[in-house]
Amino acid sequence: MSKWPKSARVEVTKFGNLPRSQLMARIGSRSNQTTDATLARLLRQYRLRGWRRQGTMIGKPDFIWPDRKIALFVDGCFWHGHNCRNLTPATNASAWSEKLARNRKRDRNVTRRLHQIGWRVIRIWECSLSKSPRRCLARIERALTKSPIRT
Repeated sequence: MSKWPKSARVEVTKFGNLPRSQLMARIGSRSNQTTDATLARLLRQYRLRGWRRQGTMIGKPDFIWPDRKIALFVDGCFWHGHNCRNLTPATNASAWSEKLARNRKRDRNVTRRLHQIGWRVIRIWECSLSKSPRRCLARIERALTKSPIRT
């Protein structure tokens, strides 16, 4: 039984006078421009080569290095439940808490499944990328150095 308010289907928002459910349905789940594009730019700038975007594999990683079997996820702090600051909405807090817990569980399962099939997984938090991008790139460089090219 859903704990989300039934009014979400009819409650009109300030954004285009759309009901909340229609507005949320229009939000894409891929390619967050603030994080994915930033990291792609940094990877190019630091000449880290061989990556592809948005592989069609388990968990849909943001970047993959197929020849090294490395999957990179850039996790948004809100949607993946990072504790960098209090991001829990005040409205309908219990439903949001359950949703974010499911997201974290799904992330753990995806990581485990990728490890089982021989992939190395790197997860970078959105806040880490914005605060210390060089440290994030160093993590990626270390993983690339440790993982030999597989043929």
